[in-house]
Amino acid sequence: MESFETIREPPIPSGPSSPPPPSSSKPLVLQVGSECFKTTAATLSRSAMLAAKISDHWNSEKQADGSYFLDADPEIFKYVLRFLRHGVYPLAYDGAKGHDFGLYAAILELADFLLVEKLASWLKEQRYLKVVQVESSMRFLQMVEEMDEFSVVGSESSDTKVQWHPSWRVVKKYVCPRGITKHYDNPSGCGQACRKSQGDKEDEYEDCNALSVMIVKEKTVFNAQLCVED
Repeated sequence: MESFETIREPPIPSGPSSPPPPSSSKPLVLQVGSECFKTTAATLSRSAMLAAKISDHWNSEKQADGSYFLDADPEIFKYVLRFLRHGVYPLAYDGAKGHDFGLYAAILELADFLLVEKLASWLKEQRYLKVVQVESSMRFLQMVEEMDEFSVVGSESSDTKVQWHPSWRVVKKYVCPRGITKHYDNPSGCGQACRKSQGDKEDEYEDCNALSVMIVKEKTVFNAQLCVED
């Protein structure tokens, strides 16, 4: 009896084959506006929108040179890419001007568009306000003599600002009936001889100009750990 070998036909493709998605570690180029960024699929895949853009479903949108295009502001995208790469949240703070809320709003808009949820949530909840905090303290010096004590102060660290707010005011100072200098502004220094010299007169005071100073210290405390993704 003859034996027949079964010959299997190759499957007929249902449609044109799609090229595989880019390797997660292989460099790729993303053009944002007029600026090109070289990164990897693994980095961009942390954004749901960019992950879809570089998948095999979007290969028709590749540019002639093989790069991908994103219509966005490259200066703002740098902050988003830094987060995708290193998990570092943006901090735009200046000691004189404070936080750049306009920049935060622009980054948030792009993070929402690219579906970078952790970055968007961090900005929406304004967690950057906890990264930099300012601790203030005040001290009020009422007399000129106290000023002399603090006229020479030690250097402060670069994270501390000291502001001096001087003002003049009129104060009344006790005058010894006998004109003794060391009894000036010190009624308890006068003894029986001074009181005898004073007689029935009331205590005498004179108006004097006195310098008052309010010293304000502001220390900037930076918590770098709050800028790093959990």
